[in-house]
Amino acid sequence: MTETPPPMQMVSFAAWRDGIPHSGRPADRRYVTLAELLVRLGSYGLGLRWKAQIFDEQPHPAFAQVLRASTGTGMPTLELLATKAPHMQAVDADFDGYAGGELMLTLREFDSSSWDVRTADTWVLSEIQRHYPDARSMTPEEWDSTN
Repeated sequence: MTETPPPMQMVSFAAWRDGIPHSGRPADRRYVTLAELLVRLGSYGLGLRWKAQIFDEQPHPAFAQVLRASTGTGMPTLELLATKAPHMQAVDADFDGYAGGELMLTLREFDSSSWDVRTADTWVLSEIQRHYPDARSMTPEEWDSTN
């Protein structure tokens, strides 16, 4: 008897964050990058292979490189992190993390304003919510409207 896999759950949080104030100056705003999210995944993310979809007709050359490298079986996390793309703002993109050919996680950069995360893994969701307390649950309809 096979078990039914847990359903995918989705959360969304603001991509722009208030930074830490410096020497009495107001805090600078900072953008959450793909690199930051991959680091937040820790060892969970190290075993994944990534396939990227960039929804831009003329992506920055760094993203074009990731698109080429992520075809087929995808690219390993450390190889992805070694490129320039995860440290840049993509505007609209999906980064799908696979383990053994099974989709485990999608990190969606939406309109440079939010990150949407879809996974069945409760640890990933709790880590996202721990680091980004404004993360809120999304419905499947909301998820579908952001692609």
